[in-house]
Amino acid sequence: MRRFISFFVILAFFANCKNKSSDEIKSSETNAVKESKSPKETVQAYLSATNNFDFETAKKFLISNKENQMILETLKKMEKSIPDKEKTRFIDKEKKASYFEKEITDSTAQIIVTPDMDAAIPIEFNLKKVNNDWLIKSVISH
Repeated sequence: MRRFISFFVILAFFANCKNKSSDEIKSSETNAVKESKSPKETVQAYLSATNNFDFETAKKFLISNKENQMILETLKKMEKSIPDKEKTRFIDKEKKASYFEKEITDSTAQIIVTPDMDAAIPIEFNLKKVNNDWLIKSVISH
């Protein structure tokens, strides 16, 4: 559980601050999902979706397994506990992060994301190529 809470806290630092209408967000995310992305772009799109509480879009970037389903369910529960005022402030925050492409092969990739802040906990994303699309196999908070 500590890992999930740490993961959620770190996700708070990746929110976009652009004010887009919900139709524009859905349209751009739908197009983003359809395009073939690099491993780094897949991770960025996933983080953007989770930070906008769009778990249906986020799910499209994940390999369906028990661990990934638990992460999404935990994030959904945490989102419900955040007051609406806080959600707006949370979504509008913009923080930068460093993306390190640690290892990329033809079928697997490992991306390390570290928020640019003091005492930041890196998050490791392990990806796998499925039908020419990069999908997140596992998320590990260190």
